[in-house]
Amino acid sequence: MTCERLSALDASFLAVESPSAPMHVGWVAVFDPPENGSRPAFPELFEHTAARLRGAPRYRQRLAGVPLGLHEPIWVDDAGFDAGAHLLHAEGEDLTVLVDAILSSPLARDRPLWEIWIADALPEGGFALVGKMHHCMVDGMAVAELGKRLLDSKPDASGEASPDQDARWSPAPVPSPGERLARGLMDRAADSAALA
Repeated sequence: MTCERLSALDASFLAVESPSAPMHVGWVAVFDPPENGSRPAFPELFEHTAARLRGAPRYRQRLAGVPLGLHEPIWVDDAGFDAGAHLLHAEGEDLTVLVDAILSSPLARDRPLWEIWIADALPEGGFALVGKMHHCMVDGMAVAELGKRLLDSKPDASGEASPDQDARWSPAPVPSPGERLARGLMDRAADSAALA
């Protein structure tokens, strides 16, 4: 099985992160009330957002470390992935307070490294999406691509999978610690040979 390894640069974002200095990329998208006056509620926004992310496999992956830290972590499918743990309801009307609370805390590292909060009760009928993704997972271009995926009005614009395909998704097995160690050592040897 092949798993994508974090680059040294992306791994450095994990290494320098601390509780007081989270290393995620944050964004906010604020929407005016719909012209028909009917503000979408959380369940509707949740379903739309979840559907748009089905075609993006990285959002179902978490990091798995290499024993003894002998190489950078690898991306593996998260067998326990639950969109409901990442698409969250932000309650409250003060968007500034919501954004501050959401973006000031680090992401949990034992699951996919992203969250999108849905604030559906803004004053005057508006709503917002507040997202954070770890910098080791996305850069500015990837966030722009995510914006296109979430906000394009065409039903098939994101290459999204159908709910049936989503239900049939089967995560690839996570390599054992021994397999990750062996692969890490082989990759280190190949890296050294390439430098020689």
